[in-house]
Amino acid sequence: MKNIVLIITLLHSLNGFTSDLDSQYKSLVEELRCMVCQNQNLSESEAPLAVDMKQKIRAMLESGKSEQEIKTFLAERYSSYILYEPPINMQNIILWFGPLVFILALSYFLIRRYVK
Repeated sequence: MKNIVLIITLLHSLNGFTSDLDSQYKSLVEELRCMVCQNQNLSESEAPLAVDMKQKIRAMLESGKSEQEIKTFLAERYSSYILYEPPINMQNIILWFGPLVFILALSYFLIRRYVK
């Protein structure tokens, strides 16, 4: 009887582990861009590269890697373009702050012109 309870407990805990792994996997493949398709995430893509990447992500999660470690690995391998929310760094700082600078400069010149 003890063995049956132990087996049921183990199976229940493993089921919780796999469901947690599945939820991490689903969130990751939805947050990462397919490098072959135009503006599709990995979960929507069936391109051979996307299938390989999904298998790699699953294997990395099963080996105990965190979501951040996986994102860092993929960004180093495929560039930050793979991330739908790329980090702010010197490569893309103009893309992040360029529109704000443009709007502020345009506002300054328009106000200066019409206030005279």
